[in-house]
Amino acid sequence: MSRARRIPRWVAPGLAALIALVALVSIRPPLTLQPFIAQAVAMRFFMAAGWGALGLLIALVAIGQRLWARRTGRTGRRAGLHAAVLAVVLVLVALTHGGILVGRGTSMGALAAMADKTGQEGITVLTLNTEREDATIQDVAGAATAARADVVVLPETTADYGDRLATALAGTGDAPFTVFSAVSPPLDPDDDTYGPGRIDPVDATTVLVSSRLGDYRQVEGPGGTGRGLVMVEPVDGTGPVIAGAHTYPPVPGYMALWRTSLTGVAAICQSPPDGLILAGDLNATRDHGPLRDLHRCASAGEQAGIGGLATWPSTTDSTLMGATIDHILVDAAAWRGIAGEVITVPRTDHRGVVVRLSAR
Repeated sequence: MSRARRIPRWVAPGLAALIALVALVSIRPPLTLQPFIAQAVAMRFFMAAGWGALGLLIALVAIGQRLWARRTGRTGRRAGLHAAVLAVVLVLVALTHGGILVGRGTSMGALAAMADKTGQEGITVLTLNTEREDATIQDVAGAATAARADVVVLPETTADYGDRLATALAGTGDAPFTVFSAVSPPLDPDDDTYGPGRIDPVDATTVLVSSRLGDYRQVEGPGGTGRGLVMVEPVDGTGPVIAGAHTYPPVPGYMALWRTSLTGVAAICQSPPDGLILAGDLNATRDHGPLRDLHRCASAGEQAGIGGLATWPSTTDSTLMGATIDHILVDAAAWRGIAGEVITVPRTDHRGVVVRLSAR
């Protein structure tokens, strides 16, 4: 028996078992929070591309087996059948993953036009992880101005940076912004990388709110939500409650903290304040367990047609390659995302997310 005919006997059941395992992971939310699986699940584009490439490779094997059978006079109808069936299954798996991304949205709308159309009833939100403030004030101010942002959420950013950004925005003639910030205790109290008594930006989250939305004040948010949760509310009670969040990352040594902080942030949507707008770096995609059911919230990015675009890492140079871990979630009864963009800002490993919200 030729080697070409022996290959499917171990390839087919082996790959079938692997596909079954992946399918099990995709329908069991708790498994998506485990090491290695959490990282793999986040990269749906690469899963689609990988399964698709493997399917095409197996299809070539099936064709080769069929041609070899004809050449050697073995013209049985089953020549290459196992490989062909497996190839079809793999391609279907790839198309399913790709279809989910397309369903979440991979196109960007005209934000400026939507801002003019919705007028005072709409709010534009920008969230950008500045990667420990490596992104320059000038670049972030330019992005906020171009987006006509009313709310700017900046994980890994201190209040000092926020104050300087607000000054830069005021210099463009924009309405004044009020700066709010929160800092979580450092995990290593002895770490003085940034100097004694200075804040590591990774532990801080800063939110800027335009005076166009009225006066805001900072209130205490729920605990166990990661690095520096900022929650602000309108002084007169008229307007949205705004939250800026940054969970811990799913990396070795932080997995338990990641699960706890992600679950804590997602829990805000179980009973959100009326008109909630929650934005930031959640270090998780909609495929991770806590974000699968948003309860009373909705993904404004998906509503705006950009929920399938990658926000990390920016080094891939393509919004189709990577993970969608930066989000804008909203009270589904109060807001609807009508246009959005995923933008690149120099000197940060994250892309920014901009969504125009329309009041329901």
